[in-house]
Amino acid sequence: MSLVLHFPGRLAAARLAASLEEVLQAIPLLAGGLVEREDGRYGIGPLGQAVERLAVREISSLPEELDEPLALRELVPRLLTGLGQPVLAAQLTLSPQDSVLAVTVSHAVADGFGLFTFMRAWSRAAAGKPFETPPTDRRLLSIEVPAPTAPLTPEDVWRRTGFTWSPRHPRRLDAPLPTGFGTRIVPPDTRALAGDEPLSDNDVLCAWLAKTHAGGLAGPQGLAVAMTVGYRQSHGGLPRNYLGNAFRAAPLWLPREVLERESILKLAARVQQATRSVFDGQAARDSLACLEQLLREQGPQVVRELHLADPRQGVLVTNISRLPFGIIDFGQGPADWARLPAQDDRAAAIQQAEEDLEVSLLLPPAD
Repeated sequence: MSLVLHFPGRLAAARLAASLEEVLQAIPLLAGGLVEREDGRYGIGPLGQAVERLAVREISSLPEELDEPLALRELVPRLLTGLGQPVLAAQLTLSPQDSVLAVTVSHAVADGFGLFTFMRAWSRAAAGKPFETPPTDRRLLSIEVPAPTAPLTPEDVWRRTGFTWSPRHPRRLDAPLPTGFGTRIVPPDTRALAGDEPLSDNDVLCAWLAKTHAGGLAGPQGLAVAMTVGYRQSHGGLPRNYLGNAFRAAPLWLPREVLERESILKLAARVQQATRSVFDGQAARDSLACLEQLLREQGPQVVRELHLADPRQGVLVTNISRLPFGIIDFGQGPADWARLPAQDDRAAAIQQAEEDLEVSLLLPPAD
């Protein structure tokens, strides 16, 4: 997961580097790296070597289109995600007139809200202001798992978490991140599409994506749509400023004939029903219990077999339009451009552009 911010003028590299160290000392989770614990599970521990936290690069001019994949490859830092590697990297690119600050953080330690929480703390530290240290203890998500009546199946995991357990398609945990960047898409006006129907922008855009890009995403049988739903507020007992991952996905299976027959409005109604069905504390806790049961039954290596989107016939849709990354200010005024581009195959990120919503979509390679 990467955030790219553009600022008019040149940011002070030395001040950014010093304030980043200050914040990472307060939030050691983000200063660490991936480790394998004695029980075989993965966790975050101290790094065994010094690392460059903020890379600084001088160029004569910035690319005209900052959100083009070729430009992002030059502006966004990559993470080596194997054992002992950092979980956060930052790069400051300076031209004579402006600056781009890009941060990449492993999804193992934070989600979009957690990234915003970190960036807000860093910007306040850079401006010489006090910042809040967010809680990061994963035990805040601990939950008692009832005795299972039967072993979990991939269908159980999909229904209870929105994620895909696919033993035949293991992931590489040591693949560098980001693996790629999505293409910017400007969707049609959601209010015009919805008309008088009581549908949200998210409902309409998820349906529009499924309908218009089924050719590149769906399998022969249909499309598995996973829509992220945060549960900081609904979990119960979880601080709202928790920095770690606090989301599950709402699962929606759309058979081929439904994709082809139904209108965007009818598909949007299905999206609305699917997301509303998991937007409560019980759904959050059930998702956590399911994942814990899966770890106990299959062992820690099962994380390689878990996918946010079905690797054969799925798409993950994340809506980050309500996260106000544009207010981030490192002491010289707020960012005038902020994007979180999609970085995984079969991923879509809905976000706020200057005035309207836009989508970053990364389609899988054509067969």
